[in-house]
Amino acid sequence: MRLKLVLPVVLTLLVQRTLGMPGVPPWTAEILLPVVWIVAAALLQKERNWPYEALLLGLAWDVMFEPVIGPGGIAWSAAGLALYALAGVVADRSPKAWAGFGLVGAAMIILVHSAALVPLGLPLSLSLGHWLRSVVFTAGWCGLVGAVLVLDLPGQWQNYRARKLR
Repeated sequence: MRLKLVLPVVLTLLVQRTLGMPGVPPWTAEILLPVVWIVAAALLQKERNWPYEALLLGLAWDVMFEPVIGPGGIAWSAAGLALYALAGVVADRSPKAWAGFGLVGAAMIILVHSAALVPLGLPLSLSLGHWLRSVVFTAGWCGLVGAVLVLDLPGQWQNYRARKLR
């Protein structure tokens, strides 16, 4: 994983961990915040080795949130590869595309993760309500990140400061 992305990814995982703490509304734990990293990698397509980064992200997810290490890596890398294939077909890079990719990524992560837990004999905790809420909230989160990128606030601030200095 590129060194400049390690800190933001770790911060995203730590914020994800705090969303499940007592005192925080329970629905916030259903947002899969790190999905935005595989959506960004698929939509921006700047590097070819990001499926390995999705695998590392999944393994980090397993270390922080799961009882077993492995199924998260499978699920996150499968979602990363699916989003990469989808990005080759879809030309749109708008916030709606970010939301759609977040929806597909979250749906794949949850389903593949649940399927990977079945052979291990662990109880299946997949419910339709949880799956739908998680997919919709994650899609909204990814759409919000896409909207912030379209707004390009740092670039607008830099233009404002340059005009003000003249």
